[in-house]
Amino acid sequence: MNILIADDHTLFIEGLSMLVSRIEDVHIVGDAKNGKQVIEHCQNQKVDLILMDLEMPQMGGIEATEIIKKEFPNIKIIAVTMLNDYNTIKKALRSGMDGYVVKNLGISELQKAIETVMDGHIYMSPEITTILALGVAGRKPNQAYVPDLTKREKEVIKLIIDGLTNDLIAEKLFLSPLTVSTHRKNVLSKLNLKNTAMLVKYCGDYPEILV
Repeated sequence: MNILIADDHTLFIEGLSMLVSRIEDVHIVGDAKNGKQVIEHCQNQKVDLILMDLEMPQMGGIEATEIIKKEFPNIKIIAVTMLNDYNTIKKALRSGMDGYVVKNLGISELQKAIETVMDGHIYMSPEITTILALGVAGRKPNQAYVPDLTKREKEVIKLIIDGLTNDLIAEKLFLSPLTVSTHRKNVLSKLNLKNTAMLVKYCGDYPEILV
């Protein structure tokens, strides 16, 4: 089975590649940093399955999936993301994606997801199934599904929401501006968000992550 990994974070690609390499009869044929590169890979080599991030520069995973499914309908695609809102899940499935999992999945769930979609079925992480069901019922999930944030990261987020700059946050928390900048980048990476505006909105929608 030839697998392509698509994500704009090199560290995540390396981590996911390590997991995939532990599955028998699986071969990683390459990686892509955006949707356009994904399409080029599919056009130039045999790809059976794509593990696809949703938010990437130039072209996101959902748009790339729509194109790939028209040109190469037999290629299976699993979304691997931290985005867990109902509308995004719905758009991903409507684009033709065969699976939807969250980024902290382990080897057993990854293998199950791959086997399920390759058998012609749709696979979703339990958390995603719950969110999708609540969305269909018109109910908001009680909690955002996010990786664990450290106490310091939560402190930094709260001050970011208050509108403080890195220098002011550093002064308030007795840290260096560089350390604050690192915390900010780590938080955005963990939540798979691109900028501060998205972070503020996310925390507004799911304030419980800061508790």
